[in-house]
Amino acid sequence: MGKLLGLCAVVLACITIGSALQCLQCKFTVFNIPCHTSTVTCNSGEVCAVIQGSAAGKKLIKKKDCVLQDKCGKNDTENYVGIKYITTYDCCDGDFCNSGATLSSAQISLPVLLAIGGTWLLRFL
Repeated sequence: MGKLLGLCAVVLACITIGSALQCLQCKFTVFNIPCHTSTVTCNSGEVCAVIQGSAAGKKLIKKKDCVLQDKCGKNDTENYVGIKYITTYDCCDGDFCNSGATLSSAQISLPVLLAIGGTWLLRFL
């Protein structure tokens, strides 16, 4: 039984390690109005991000997507319809880590959560 559990753990670890990064994608929203999201698979060299555009000190536009890792932590300045926007890239590197309102919250992977839950359940058996 112990060997079977060990084999399952190895297979699960390989599946988790071998999969590409999954992020939420929201094409565009204004004034923090919730938008319809979909799942997107990032390419090599990309991470999940929340991209925000500010003008006159107000966060006006936002999108979620995969971005090249070298954009992270940087600001871009763009003009759109005569308005100057500062675009910020808040990046994270974990499946669906760009789903929350803030990116600083701890991310717990499914295998860790299952291991903790299984250990807790074993106390009662």
